[in-house]
Amino acid sequence: MNKFIKLLLVLINVVTLSQCMAFAQIDKIKFDKETYLLSNPESKTKNYNYYLKDENIDNWHTKLSLTNFPDLSNPTDAAAQYAHEIQEQTKGASVLLYPDAAIVGFLTYPDTKEYYEYNTAVYKPSKTGGLDRFSFARRFYSSELGGQQEARKKAINFAEKNNKKYMEMLNKEASKYTIE
Repeated sequence: MNKFIKLLLVLINVVTLSQCMAFAQIDKIKFDKETYLLSNPESKTKNYNYYLKDENIDNWHTKLSLTNFPDLSNPTDAAAQYAHEIQEQTKGASVLLYPDAAIVGFLTYPDTKEYYEYNTAVYKPSKTGGLDRFSFARRFYSSELGGQQEARKKAINFAEKNNKKYMEMLNKEASKYTIE
């Protein structure tokens, strides 16, 4: 009987610990020589955003995101669908899809064109099921760069110069970070 109680207690501890681990999230991510801090640890949607020290959801220039899609299973299909959604949401967005690597790179902007935004995202199988999307974004604000045309030029130049670099970095780093 004593062995049964000990076994039961061990099983209860294992179940409890594994549940705690399932909700654990990475507090910070080192990426491109910068440290990004988790801004929303209590996310109900499994979409976690990371910003530099003095930035936040309302005021940022670079951001990392980690999102889990429990119902998706094919990284190539997910990347293609994401590219399609971007084109549907922002007419005139520039989108590059690398289906073999399940990577999407794109430039987008809101209707107001208050900023232009470069993004790249990679889809990888999640250790807990479904797919994780790891993404990097950089904003170029019109108000800081002398108007919409200058912000657009800076975003395009950044994308042309850095797209390959960030796609490779994300692809390499994505396997280190997963939503558990």
